[in-house]
Amino acid sequence: MYCINYVNEDSVLVSSQSAAHCQALPDLADFLKHRLANITDIIVASDTLLCIGNSQTQFESIGIAVQQFEVQLSKRSSHQIFDIPVCYVEQLAPDLTAVAQQLQLSVNQVIELHKQSVYKVKMIGFMPGFTYLSGLNPQLKLPRKSTPVSKVPAGSLAIAEDMSAVYPSDSPGGWHIIGQSPIKLFDKHLDPMCPLTVGDQVRFIELSYEEFLSYGDSSD
Repeated sequence: MYCINYVNEDSVLVSSQSAAHCQALPDLADFLKHRLANITDIIVASDTLLCIGNSQTQFESIGIAVQQFEVQLSKRSSHQIFDIPVCYVEQLAPDLTAVAQQLQLSVNQVIELHKQSVYKVKMIGFMPGFTYLSGLNPQLKLPRKSTPVSKVPAGSLAIAEDMSAVYPSDSPGGWHIIGQSPIKLFDKHLDPMCPLTVGDQVRFIELSYEEFLSYGDSSD
Protein backbone atom coordinates (compact mmCIF):
# COMPACT_ATOMS: atom_id res chain seq x y z
CA MET A 1 0.00 0.00 0.00
CA TYR A 2 0.96 3.65 -0.30
CA CYS A 3 1.88 5.84 2.67
CA ILE A 4 1.12 9.55 2.51
CA ASN A 5 3.15 12.11 4.47
CA TYR A 6 2.69 15.84 4.48
CA VAL A 7 6.09 17.40 3.80
CA ASN A 8 5.07 21.08 4.10
CA GLU A 9 2.20 23.36 3.14
CA ASP A 10 3.02 22.93 -0.55
CA SER A 11 3.80 19.23 -0.92
CA VAL A 12 2.90 15.66 -0.04
CA LEU A 13 5.15 12.60 -0.28
CA VAL A 14 3.64 9.28 -1.38
CA SER A 15 5.83 6.25 -0.69
CA SER A 16 5.71 2.46 -0.83
CA GLN A 17 7.97 -0.54 -0.18
CA SER A 18 5.87 -2.91 -2.29
CA ALA A 19 7.48 -3.78 -5.64
CA ALA A 20 4.14 -3.68 -7.47
CA HIS A 21 3.21 -0.34 -5.95
CA CYS A 22 6.66 1.11 -6.72
CA GLN A 23 6.41 -0.03 -10.35
CA ALA A 24 3.02 1.67 -10.58
CA LEU A 25 4.25 5.08 -9.38
CA PRO A 26 4.48 6.55 -12.93
CA ASP A 27 0.88 5.44 -13.53
CA LEU A 28 -0.12 6.98 -10.20
CA ALA A 29 1.54 10.25 -11.24
CA ASP A 30 -0.53 10.32 -14.45
CA PHE A 31 -3.66 9.44 -12.49
CA LEU A 32 -3.15 12.33 -10.07
CA LYS A 33 -2.35 14.82 -12.85
CA HIS A 34 -5.65 14.05 -14.55
CA ARG A 35 -7.71 13.96 -11.33
CA LEU A 36 -6.31 16.99 -9.49
CA ALA A 37 -6.24 20.29 -11.35
CA ASN A 38 -4.22 22.21 -8.75
CA ILE A 39 -1.16 19.93 -8.72
CA THR A 40 1.70 22.02 -10.15
CA ASP A 41 4.36 19.29 -10.30
CA ILE A 42 4.91 15.60 -9.54
CA ILE A 43 8.39 14.17 -9.05
CA VAL A 44 8.67 10.38 -9.35
CA ALA A 45 11.56 8.45 -7.75
CA SER A 46 12.14 4.72 -7.37
CA ASP A 47 9.85 4.27 -4.37
CA THR A 48 8.37 7.73 -3.75
CA LEU A 49 6.28 10.32 -5.49
CA LEU A 50 6.37 14.00 -4.45
CA CYS A 51 3.20 15.99 -5.19
CA ILE A 52 3.62 19.76 -5.25
CA GLY A 53 0.56 21.98 -5.23
CA ASN A 54 -0.49 25.61 -5.05
CA SER A 55 -2.55 27.61 -2.62
CA GLN A 56 -5.76 26.14 -4.06
CA THR A 57 -4.74 22.53 -3.48
CA GLN A 58 -6.69 20.53 -0.92
CA PHE A 59 -4.17 17.91 0.09
CA GLU A 60 -6.86 15.67 1.57
CA SER A 61 -8.01 15.14 -2.02
CA ILE A 62 -4.59 13.64 -2.84
CA GLY A 63 -5.13 10.96 -0.22
CA ILE A 64 -8.57 10.16 -1.59
CA ALA A 65 -7.24 9.96 -5.16
CA VAL A 66 -4.36 7.70 -4.08
CA GLN A 67 -6.86 5.35 -2.40
CA GLN A 68 -8.93 5.26 -5.61
CA PHE A 69 -5.83 4.37 -7.61
CA GLU A 70 -4.98 1.59 -5.14
CA VAL A 71 -8.39 0.03 -5.73
CA GLN A 72 -7.75 0.02 -9.49
CA LEU A 73 -4.24 -1.38 -8.97
CA SER A 74 -5.61 -4.18 -6.80
CA LYS A 75 -8.13 -5.15 -9.48
CA ARG A 76 -5.43 -5.02 -12.16
CA SER A 77 -2.99 -7.19 -10.19
CA SER A 78 -5.66 -9.82 -9.46
CA HIS A 79 -5.57 -10.94 -13.08
CA GLN A 80 -3.43 -14.00 -13.77
CA ILE A 81 -0.89 -14.86 -16.44
CA PHE A 82 -1.98 -18.15 -18.00
CA ASP A 83 0.43 -20.33 -20.00
CA ILE A 84 -1.30 -22.40 -22.67
CA PRO A 85 0.74 -25.25 -24.20
CA VAL A 86 0.32 -25.58 -27.96
CA CYS A 87 1.77 -27.66 -30.75
CA TYR A 88 2.28 -26.00 -34.12
CA VAL A 89 3.12 -29.09 -36.21
CA GLU A 90 1.32 -29.09 -39.52
CA GLN A 91 -0.68 -32.31 -38.94
CA LEU A 92 -2.45 -30.36 -36.13
CA ALA A 93 -2.47 -27.08 -38.04
CA PRO A 94 -4.42 -27.46 -41.30
CA ASP A 95 -4.15 -23.77 -42.21
CA LEU A 96 -0.57 -23.05 -41.15
CA THR A 97 1.04 -23.41 -44.59
CA ALA A 98 -1.69 -21.39 -46.29
CA VAL A 99 -1.38 -18.66 -43.64
CA ALA A 100 2.38 -18.48 -44.21
CA GLN A 101 1.86 -18.23 -47.96
CA GLN A 102 -0.77 -15.48 -47.68
CA LEU A 103 1.45 -13.46 -45.34
CA GLN A 104 4.59 -14.14 -47.40
CA LEU A 105 6.33 -15.60 -44.38
CA SER A 106 7.87 -18.97 -43.64
CA VAL A 107 6.02 -21.42 -41.41
CA ASN A 108 8.68 -20.93 -38.72
CA GLN A 109 8.26 -17.16 -38.88
CA VAL A 110 4.51 -17.49 -38.34
CA ILE A 111 5.11 -19.74 -35.33
CA GLU A 112 7.73 -17.43 -33.81
CA LEU A 113 5.63 -14.30 -34.28
CA HIS A 114 2.60 -15.98 -32.76
CA LYS A 115 4.25 -17.39 -29.65
CA GLN A 116 6.31 -14.25 -28.91
CA SER A 117 3.23 -12.17 -28.13
CA VAL A 118 1.61 -11.82 -24.72
CA TYR A 119 -2.15 -11.79 -25.23
CA LYS A 120 -4.97 -10.31 -23.18
CA VAL A 121 -8.45 -11.76 -22.75
CA LYS A 122 -10.71 -9.06 -24.21
CA MET A 123 -13.99 -10.94 -23.94
CA ILE A 124 -15.51 -14.40 -23.71
CA GLY A 125 -18.33 -15.30 -26.07
CA PHE A 126 -19.51 -17.00 -29.27
CA MET A 127 -19.69 -20.20 -27.23
CA PRO A 128 -18.87 -21.06 -23.59
CA GLY A 129 -15.15 -20.68 -22.94
CA PHE A 130 -14.27 -19.10 -26.29
CA THR A 131 -11.80 -16.37 -25.33
CA TYR A 132 -10.99 -13.52 -27.69
CA LEU A 133 -7.29 -12.73 -27.19
CA SER A 134 -5.92 -9.36 -28.29
CA GLY A 135 -2.22 -8.81 -28.87
CA LEU A 136 -1.71 -10.70 -32.11
CA ASN A 137 1.37 -9.47 -33.96
CA PRO A 138 0.18 -7.15 -36.79
CA GLN A 139 2.26 -9.19 -39.25
CA LEU A 140 -0.15 -12.09 -38.68
CA LYS A 141 -3.35 -10.16 -39.33
CA LEU A 142 -5.68 -11.92 -41.77
CA PRO A 143 -9.42 -11.71 -42.40
CA ARG A 144 -11.55 -14.69 -41.45
CA LYS A 145 -12.01 -17.43 -44.00
CA SER A 146 -14.54 -16.62 -46.71
CA THR A 147 -16.09 -20.06 -46.17
CA PRO A 148 -16.17 -21.42 -42.58
CA VAL A 149 -15.53 -25.11 -42.01
CA SER A 150 -18.25 -27.28 -40.51
CA LYS A 151 -16.16 -28.67 -37.65
CA VAL A 152 -13.11 -27.24 -35.88
CA PRO A 153 -11.71 -29.67 -33.26
CA ALA A 154 -11.59 -28.67 -29.61
CA GLY A 155 -8.21 -27.24 -28.67
CA SER A 156 -7.56 -25.76 -32.10
CA LEU A 157 -5.35 -22.69 -31.96
CA ALA A 158 -6.64 -20.04 -34.33
CA ILE A 159 -6.06 -16.51 -35.61
CA ALA A 160 -8.33 -14.05 -37.39
CA GLU A 161 -8.28 -10.26 -37.83
CA ASP A 162 -6.19 -8.97 -34.87
CA MET A 163 -7.13 -11.78 -32.47
CA SER A 164 -6.08 -15.26 -31.46
CA ALA A 165 -8.16 -17.94 -29.74
CA VAL A 166 -8.31 -21.59 -28.72
CA TYR A 167 -11.56 -23.39 -29.56
CA PRO A 168 -12.90 -24.83 -26.27
CA SER A 169 -15.04 -27.47 -27.97
CA ASP A 170 -15.81 -28.88 -31.41
CA SER A 171 -17.72 -26.34 -33.46
CA PRO A 172 -18.01 -24.73 -36.87
CA GLY A 173 -15.53 -21.92 -37.38
CA GLY A 174 -13.99 -19.50 -39.81
CA TRP A 175 -10.69 -18.74 -38.10
CA HIS A 176 -7.33 -19.95 -39.43
CA ILE A 177 -6.07 -22.99 -37.50
CA ILE A 178 -2.30 -22.85 -36.87
CA GLY A 179 -1.90 -25.36 -34.05
CA GLN A 180 -3.58 -27.26 -31.23
CA SER A 181 -3.54 -27.27 -27.44
CA PRO A 182 -3.91 -30.45 -25.37
CA ILE A 183 -5.73 -28.68 -22.52
CA LYS A 184 -9.41 -27.97 -22.01
CA LEU A 185 -10.45 -24.33 -21.77
CA PHE A 186 -14.02 -25.18 -20.83
CA ASP A 187 -15.41 -27.95 -18.65
CA LYS A 188 -18.94 -27.66 -17.25
CA HIS A 189 -18.02 -30.04 -14.44
CA LEU A 190 -15.31 -27.75 -13.04
CA ASP A 191 -15.52 -24.58 -10.96
CA PRO A 192 -14.75 -22.27 -12.62
CA MET A 193 -15.83 -23.88 -15.88
CA CYS A 194 -13.36 -21.67 -17.79
CA PRO A 195 -9.98 -20.90 -16.18
CA LEU A 196 -9.68 -17.55 -17.99
CA THR A 197 -11.45 -14.30 -17.20
CA VAL A 198 -11.53 -10.95 -18.97
CA GLY A 199 -8.28 -9.08 -18.28
CA ASP A 200 -6.12 -12.18 -17.85
CA GLN A 201 -2.93 -12.44 -19.88
CA VAL A 202 -2.04 -15.48 -21.98
CA ARG A 203 1.26 -16.82 -23.26
CA PHE A 204 1.54 -19.74 -25.68
CA ILE A 205 4.20 -22.31 -24.83
CA GLU A 206 5.35 -24.48 -27.72
CA LEU A 207 5.26 -28.27 -27.44
CA SER A 208 6.88 -30.77 -29.74
CA TYR A 209 4.56 -33.32 -31.32
CA GLU A 210 5.85 -35.99 -28.91
CA GLU A 211 5.18 -33.70 -25.93
CA PHE A 212 1.71 -32.97 -27.27
CA LEU A 213 0.86 -36.69 -27.58
CA SER A 214 2.11 -37.49 -24.09
CA TYR A 215 0.81 -34.31 -22.40
CA GLY A 216 -0.78 -35.11 -19.06
CA ASP A 217 0.47 -38.69 -18.92
CA SER A 218 2.72 -37.95 -15.93
CA SER A 219 -0.30 -36.89 -13.85
CA ASP A 220 -2.22 -40.11 -14.46
